[in-house]
Amino acid sequence: MSAVLSFINGGTFYYGFTVFFNPIRETFNWTSAETSIAFTVQRLESGIASPIVGFLVDRIGPRKLMVGGWILVGFGFLLMSRINSLWTFVATFIVVSIGFSFGSFVTVNATIANWFNKKRSRALTTVYVGYGICGLIVPLLALAVTNFGWRETLTVVAIACWVIGIPLSLLMRHKPNAYGYLPDGERPDKTVDNTTEKTLANEPARLDTGLTVKEALKTRAFWFIAFALFFQQIGQSALTVHIVPYLESVNIPTQMAALTVTGLTIVSLIGRFGFGFLGDFKNKRYLIAIAFALQIVGIFIFSLIEAERIWLIPVFLLVFAVGYGGPLPLRPALQADFFGTRNFGAIMGLMSVIIMISSLSTPVIAGWIFDKTQSYRLAWQLFALASIPAVPMILLAKSPLEIHSKKQNM
Repeated sequence: MSAVLSFINGGTFYYGFTVFFNPIRETFNWTSAETSIAFTVQRLESGIASPIVGFLVDRIGPRKLMVGGWILVGFGFLLMSRINSLWTFVATFIVVSIGFSFGSFVTVNATIANWFNKKRSRALTTVYVGYGICGLIVPLLALAVTNFGWRETLTVVAIACWVIGIPLSLLMRHKPNAYGYLPDGERPDKTVDNTTEKTLANEPARLDTGLTVKEALKTRAFWFIAFALFFQQIGQSALTVHIVPYLESVNIPTQMAALTVTGLTIVSLIGRFGFGFLGDFKNKRYLIAIAFALQIVGIFIFSLIEAERIWLIPVFLLVFAVGYGGPLPLRPALQADFFGTRNFGAIMGLMSVIIMISSLSTPVIAGWIFDKTQSYRLAWQLFALASIPAVPMILLAKSPLEIHSKKQNM
């Protein structure tokens, strides 16, 4: 269920919306920077909403949040198909973004973290397969926009989100102890008078451990991880927004540009599966550092692509996409290892506030650089350099949960 919802989220919005960028901009004669404002506001909304969503999912579970979120997503896309000004575009973009904030990322990660322990990295890898194959939707969106128009395509997207998202959200469950399970699908050793569910529900110490939000904020690990992701997002955030506009600006055909987005998500499966599988056996920090380094090199390669060097596209995909996919299942798994699952959603939400600061600004900066120079190349090269601190910062993070446990046992 989570993988399917991730597939729809990524294919229609996170990756897929790049194909709507130029058609909408050209309809209203907006600049790239003006059009990018919506993505900046979306990042701002995500940073503000994530702690709220994290707090709520830890306390009331995912089902109500996700149903409400997917209703908003469809409503937002439907309204967006009727926009007639920049402010209405930004407003409807915010509605869609709020819907996905409640219906997807933090909510799904928190739920999976509660249901798995020993197999957490592999479980999260399965969820992120949805994002990995969602690029298959992007060429279809590009084809639909070309043949039917962006307004008509957004209307169909809205209906699809309601038809798929709402029923699947109703099937989500909060924590395993309420259903008679331990994490990883294990059954408890003892069942007394068929009261397994009540017994498990009254044993949070066994199933729901970890630091409080206040304790997590006092650790160096929280800040090292948060700022590692802050620097990593500098290039990644702008690239996912401008990948199709950039490739079109260097005379790559639109369908080829859309297929590059598909390639990005498909090739990222190598990183998602490979790094995600290794995460249950090897040091997650080292794996994430390697993935970050691949992303940095990949962004620099991306800056060199042009029509005469179209062969660089598969090179870019093999480097950047593998590095891009690697940290996706590892980040929530590392957080659960370091801080536990008791306040998983709230802690992830607070990290998102810091990540937001870089992700909300770089799409507009990239658009502004293009407006001034008619080229994105300088933007990608600057972003690649600015992302370098992510590697040492993730390596400096140490597990506070282990330190906390040792102190309690002294």
